[in-house]
Amino acid sequence: MKRACGGLLPYDELHDHIPDDARGTLDQYGTLLQPGQESRSLLNCTLEWEGHGGLHMEAATLVNHLPYELKTEDLLAPGHEAPGVTGHHSDEKDTLWIVAECPKGLTGRARPASQMYVTVGMEKASVRTEFRIAVDIADGIAEREHCGTASAPSGTALKVPTRVIDTYQEHDAHGGPVDEGDDYDSIRVDEPGRGIRKCGWMAARGSAPLRGTWITTGDLQQSRLLSVCHARRWDYETDEYTDPQPADLEPVTADAASWAGELGRSAYRDYERDGEYPGFDDRPDTITDEEAALALWARSECAGGTTYHRVSVRPNLDHLADDESGGIRLTRSQRAELSHSARRLMSGYLNAPGGWPKAQHCHDTKLLGEVEEWT
Repeated sequence: MKRACGGLLPYDELHDHIPDDARGTLDQYGTLLQPGQESRSLLNCTLEWEGHGGLHMEAATLVNHLPYELKTEDLLAPGHEAPGVTGHHSDEKDTLWIVAECPKGLTGRARPASQMYVTVGMEKASVRTEFRIAVDIADGIAEREHCGTASAPSGTALKVPTRVIDTYQEHDAHGGPVDEGDDYDSIRVDEPGRGIRKCGWMAARGSAPLRGTWITTGDLQQSRLLSVCHARRWDYETDEYTDPQPADLEPVTADAASWAGELGRSAYRDYERDGEYPGFDDRPDTITDEEAALALWARSECAGGTTYHRVSVRPNLDHLADDESGGIRLTRSQRAELSHSARRLMSGYLNAPGGWPKAQHCHDTKLLGEVEEWT
């Protein structure tokens, strides 16, 4: 165990998970291994014990893209997060990734990079254990690569997390957890990110960028590399809209997200791959999709490097189902009002005193354009 995976595994964290009476197998490769089985990967390592599960971990420079989706809806999906760590565990996909920084650069590969990602999966281990393993590995790589700074010699400024937060918790009548698929047993939902301070600008009385009463939530990563906020006018507890009732085509959900450095280029690529980026194509004026949204992109220089921002608004299309013509044809003024809403949202996001862009000293912002996310 102490020699496996380039000697980077946290033995103290893992020794209680290792069986004493089963023979293990090891498969590993990557540029951190000596002597060289070299590849573009920093490390790709699998340890298994027959009948006892195993551990798989990967570490790579973030020069192309993260192999997991970084869209707003993916960051908001139910899962687990560790405050102080850029990363997410997806409940649906049972995958965990983190991103760490190496300010002096990871060199000697396709091109220098200042960020890396680590993914970890371990059978019969808690999400907290997986997060702790991932952080230990990232810190070990940064120390070995000498890519830190004087103030953060490890380069990542990551602390091994002591707690992990379940971002979406359903409960039954007895206060117990509700298993996936047992929605009929769910009577209460806890969202730890609900009302988080960095998203308060979306619902601030007298200064919110959009009309209405908004319920807000956001990620809990406390990251300088990414942030996401979400606001809605639908109250799941009362199963109705908040007052005042939204008019047709008035925004009823809104998102605001940012991704910095190579993480930003990776996120932009996820949207680009689906044709959801500025300048791709003009959509028809007729909306037939009840989930249609208008997004607006911008780019800034922030503490974590070049940063992409994306905001989106989804209009009230509840009457679409009753429209016998097969869709809603937007007038020029209706389309312009959607655009104004998106731009008010972006302006509010970039200038909010307690928001993420201000906290990360974003400047030199350039609007990149709108995206009509409907067909």
